[in-house]
Amino acid sequence: MQLLTPARIGNLVLRNRVVMSPMTRNRADAAGVVGDSTVTYYRQRASAGLIITEATNISAAAQGYMLTPGIWSEAQVEGWRRVTSAVHKEGGTIVMQLWHTGRVGHSEVRGGALPLAPSAVGIEGQMHFTPSGPKAYEVPRAMTTEEVEATIEDYATAAANAKRAGFDGVELHAAFGYLPNAFLVDNANQRTDRFGGSVENRARFVLAVMERLVAVWGAGRAAIRLSPTIAYNGMVDSDPLATFSYLIEKLNALPLAYLHLMRATPDATRFPHWPQDTVAAFGPLFHGPIILNGGFDRDGAEAAVTAGAAGVSFGAPFVANPDLVARLAADAALAKPNPATYYGGGDTGYIDYPVLAEAPAAAPGYWQVTARVTDPAGFGRYTAVAGPVLAAFGGQPIARGERFEALEGCATGRPYLVRFPSYAAARACFYSASYQEAIALRAETASFDIVVVEGMPA
Repeated sequence: MQLLTPARIGNLVLRNRVVMSPMTRNRADAAGVVGDSTVTYYRQRASAGLIITEATNISAAAQGYMLTPGIWSEAQVEGWRRVTSAVHKEGGTIVMQLWHTGRVGHSEVRGGALPLAPSAVGIEGQMHFTPSGPKAYEVPRAMTTEEVEATIEDYATAAANAKRAGFDGVELHAAFGYLPNAFLVDNANQRTDRFGGSVENRARFVLAVMERLVAVWGAGRAAIRLSPTIAYNGMVDSDPLATFSYLIEKLNALPLAYLHLMRATPDATRFPHWPQDTVAAFGPLFHGPIILNGGFDRDGAEAAVTAGAAGVSFGAPFVANPDLVARLAADAALAKPNPATYYGGGDTGYIDYPVLAEAPAAAPGYWQVTARVTDPAGFGRYTAVAGPVLAAFGGQPIARGERFEALEGCATGRPYLVRFPSYAAARACFYSASYQEAIALRAETASFDIVVVEGMPA
């Protein structure tokens, strides 16, 4: 399956293209610190090619829900450091999703302070869960220009804290009506300063935040999640095609890791002037890797990756299936999650979902390679490129001819043996997209005979 092949997305190296979607689980303590159960929760799911954490508040002012984690205090940083350490020990890759809830909150969760938003426009027709039960949304307080600029810097500080906590990158939550999304959409943003009005002005906040994230993390480690055609939390733009096309065009100027694009829900059919196929409308506009999200099953995810998606993110399936990657590989049935335990509670419905019966450990795999070298000097250029690629997939040369030897009936050759953690890893390496540059150099200098040898002792 293409879904199970390794990939390099920006500067993130993924063991497969199965991505764990960010999912709020409300298991932090009252101070926004994650504990032992959260460490276990993410460690259990570390076989994902990429884990995107639950949305994490960038500051106390960003919080809109109870018992959601933060990344502004030292205790929070230390709690997350335990998570990243556990995931990395399992060989996983994990990025933090940065969150400001904006108007999607309630004063009961915020110590009596009204939620902050681009404009004093409330969410209608929905309820928010508070300590005293579901309540109608309040009209938020419009942020001053100075508060907008300070919030941009809060994102930069949170990104730096995520780096200190050991994450591999960050993703901006700019979907689902939260603060960045509200700045973009014209029915929620009625400002008259440089952050409101035209499409260019409404996109200014998101672009400024992304510039800060790239400045903190460097190329290929900052990403963004967008939901151009999802009306949840009152996000009804008059022309989402124009708004998000402009934004994506500008994002192309930044060295992002990926765009996390959410497909339209059936709710979008209420707006006939909206693009109904989000991927077809916006996917081709982005010049970098795209991770798709939104109701994918195994076959749909495989088709999406085959068609060019860098990865597919799964939400609810990862709740009930910590071993989702193994189940997809085996085409095994998926366990059903219990929605009653999605948001809050203890370990039940959080870290107690069972996994498939343990399978025998895969035997190490080897590739025995004989290189018929036509240009020994050029062959060195090939090995300089190929070496890091082999290492990225766990490959380790364990025997190498120290001199070019004459092979009967052919040009000079140089045999060597490469050991991988598994036969599957060996195949994935040599057939990966990241090996294509090396192949091009190889073609100029040598031809290869590659023999697969399984179970061969080191």
